Amino acid sequence: MKYFLDFGTHKFEGLEEFIPKLNLDKNVNVLCFEPNKEIYDASRKNAELLKNYENQFNSFKHYNLAIMNYTGEITFNNHKGAWNNANKDKYIEGYTTGSNCIDINPQMDYGNGVVFDIESTKCNCVDIEEILASIIKNDTDAQIVIKCDIEGSEFVVLPKLIQTSYAKNVVLIFIEWHERFWFNTPEYQGKVSERRQIINQLNSLGIRNYVHT
Repeated sequence: MKYFLDFGTHKFEGLEEFIPKLNLDKNVNVLCFEPNKEIYDASRKNAELLKNYENQFNSFKHYNLAIMNYTGEITFNNHKGAWNNANKDKYIEGYTTGSNCIDINPQMDYGNGVVFDIESTKCNCVDIEEILASIIKNDTDAQIVIKCDIEGSEFVVLPKLIQTSYAKNVVLIFIEWHERFWFNTPEYQGKVSERRQIINQLNSLGIRNYVHT
């Protein structure tokens, strides 16, 4: 079977994008993961949309979990909103983009200049190896496509994926990279190098990978 794993589902924007791009249909099992409980709970209230997904795919699962390199609990840096620039001239209500589980807890997005209004909480997380194992133990011929938009956690999740025996079942990954969250820190150049290294390792495994924005 074919599987589409949506890491960082948010409000299903990525899933909606890839339904026509990848022809996601009744031959595909879809698994969605979103760590932001407020976003997740709001999405669960859209019964009509969820029912459509259940009918559209072979199976559809939606989890309130962060993707990590272990299973347990992690700090989630939840963005309640944001200011439009460093001077905080204007507040943007409901700006949840960039909410993350990375330990540096970036205060702003150097890509667009917004300053985050952060409330750190706890959320549950799941090991990517555990996700892949749960699929492949029941379907050794699984063909897995991943959309990975996990706000900086790709730098720990993708290396874990690469070292697992299950990587051979991953055929395609779309990655939104977030090394910019380390901009103006001593770790920034290291993250740029890590990105190149991860891409080279994916390529060496024959896993097609593309930048997703």
